Amino acid sequence: MTSKHSRKQRGNAMIELVLIAPWFFLLFTGLVNAGITTYGLIAVQNAARVAAEHTSENSTTATDRAGACALVISQLKGLPAIGSGFTSDCSADPVRVSVNYCDGTTPCAGSSTSIDGGPATFVTVTYSLPHLFQLPLANLSSVTRSVEMRLRDNL
Repeated sequence: MTSKHSRKQRGNAMIELVLIAPWFFLLFTGLVNAGITTYGLIAVQNAARVAAEHTSENSTTATDRAGACALVISQLKGLPAIGSGFTSDCSADPVRVSVNYCDGTTPCAGSSTSIDGGPATFVTVTYSLPHLFQLPLANLSSVTRSVEMRLRDNL
């Protein structure tokens, strides 16, 4: 009698595992995807700050897109699709960098000048997230962060 009962229990456990496994897989992939996205958000914001700090040194470096690109790539080395040997001019995916200089009279971004009307740089960094898992609720395909920083030294 005991052997029949244990065989039934083993069958029930297998059916329960088969029914619950897809939910565990979905939960696990969602957590991994959320972690990579969150790390991407933080890394791109930090890279934009570093690039803005570089371009805000003076009016000569305010348009140094190549220098800003090199700094952004060095900050994003840990992200997927950007390894240690990654090189780019930051004009195509997965990393795009734009640097705008506004002297207080020309628009930095859109139709507005700098926040206080003084000379500033405006750096925008866009990183295309990898498509690791196609979840129905995850429509986030890229992360864009912008930083405006006042020039520290007017030449």
